[in-house]
Amino acid sequence: MKSFEFVAVAADGTTLRGREDAVDERQLDRELDRRGVVLVRARPARAEGGKLSPRELMAFTSQLSVTVEAGVPLLEALDGLARRSLRPESQRVIERLGRALRSGAPLSEAMEREPRSFPLVYRASVRAGEASGSLAPLLVRLGQHMEWQEGVRSTARQALIYPAFLGLALVGLVVLMLTFLIPRLASLYPGGRADLPLPTQIVLGLSDQVQSLAPLLAILAAAAAVVFAVSRRRRAFQVRFDRLLLRVPLLGSVLHQVATSRFASVASTLQAAGCDIRQVIEIAATSCGNAAIGASLERVGAAAQRGSSLTEGLSREPLADPLLVQLVAVGESSGDLDGCLARLASWYDQDVPRRVKRFLAVLEPGLLLVSAVIVGFLLLATLLPIFKLYDTLG
Repeated sequence: MKSFEFVAVAADGTTLRGREDAVDERQLDRELDRRGVVLVRARPARAEGGKLSPRELMAFTSQLSVTVEAGVPLLEALDGLARRSLRPESQRVIERLGRALRSGAPLSEAMEREPRSFPLVYRASVRAGEASGSLAPLLVRLGQHMEWQEGVRSTARQALIYPAFLGLALVGLVVLMLTFLIPRLASLYPGGRADLPLPTQIVLGLSDQVQSLAPLLAILAAAAAVVFAVSRRRRAFQVRFDRLLLRVPLLGSVLHQVATSRFASVASTLQAAGCDIRQVIEIAATSCGNAAIGASLERVGAAAQRGSSLTEGLSREPLADPLLVQLVAVGESSGDLDGCLARLASWYDQDVPRRVKRFLAVLEPGLLLVSAVIVGFLLLATLLPIFKLYDTLG
């Protein structure tokens, strides 16, 4: 079903404008003709405003799963959720879902019309849940997965606040000392630059370079940001860049495990909902959050389409997590692939936050150490001429 904006003429000659859902323009024409209205023109409707935020989507999923599990009809549950929405934008989104259901569309098709609110994984999972008759338990699993993702993101954001402020303060201090404080102190020294201590001469030389090349550096930084933003949209660049990130000490292992965890969680949800293996691998690989690992998993899916087992495909990929390979092998041999993936996702749910905290626990003292070395060297370069001047005067 699609939404069309149309102009029509009623039997009394009145011009009518409106919006209607139909498979195509022919069906729209037949429906309006049945009402005694002649279609003049129609076009696909523009997307309506409003979207669900990630937190609103989590709340929507949890509340919808509770009401559906309790036996409340889906349309009635959506009407109740729309009335309880705090924001007019989110209320309009849910009301549009209800209108689509009243016109005969299934929930998954209604969500297809709201891609800004419902991600690809969400829509595919709901479609598979409707086909298998297990929509309520699938919504529960979707809600749990989104809560876990939000918990990891929240932990990382809170833990990165202090390092971010420390980094900004360090950059500000370095710029202030290089461009203002140290050059002015050095100009007060009667012997000129040649008599200044070596650390001070190094800092002054760096200060001269920064000030003289500041416009060029600003242009180069802006150009690099634009080039990176444009290149990031290209699949090949994404794969290479994300593969480099995986090689960064400490950070790479955390990113690798987070991506594998997302893949296992999404794949177990889709597999349990009854999706075919091609769709499971394709959507789960896209949703893992790392283009290099996603490309690796897509090759596994392509090999599976050619008749290879998932275990064989994963074994050939160097980026595949050994634990993932092991549990997929157990799942394929036992016929309980979704169960094994769910157990793997559950284990990652507990281990990933621990790894993130360990990484941040190393990052903070490391950043402090770097800051101390930089600030200490700048202070040394600032104070040495003063001490030397005192010795000269004494």
